[in-house]
Amino acid sequence: MLQTITLETTAKEEVIDITDQVARIVAEAQVEEAGVFVYVPHGDAAVNIQAGKPRTSEPPLNDLLKKVLEREEFEKPETGAAFVAPTEVLIAHRGRLLLGEDQRIYFYEFNGPKKRSVYVLVIPSSARWGN
Repeated sequence: MLQTITLETTAKEEVIDITDQVARIVAEAQVEEAGVFVYVPHGDAAVNIQAGKPRTSEPPLNDLLKKVLEREEFEKPETGAAFVAPTEVLIAHRGRLLLGEDQRIYFYEFNGPKKRSVYVLVIPSSARWGN
């Protein structure tokens, strides 16, 4: 099952928590077990899973990116996206994402504001263990 999350970013650089949208897609798929692929098809945007601070503040990776990307040789938006990566792979079990208690899924904008897409592919497991 392939679904698209559409985002409208509002700043040149922005971090958006998309955990709830991805979890909703997994729940709607009604799968017992599945691989979940989250993919950002933009060269100047990315996705990342990490332990989150409270939802009102930025994730820790953003602090590091700000320090690295303020250097003149890293001014291109594609550099930030390359540091973070376009894809994350997760596991779903009993219709829920298996994330750590404080883990969140973040979309990173490096060249906004723009309309963005995030693709979420839920692939049910067909593995049969035992007999």
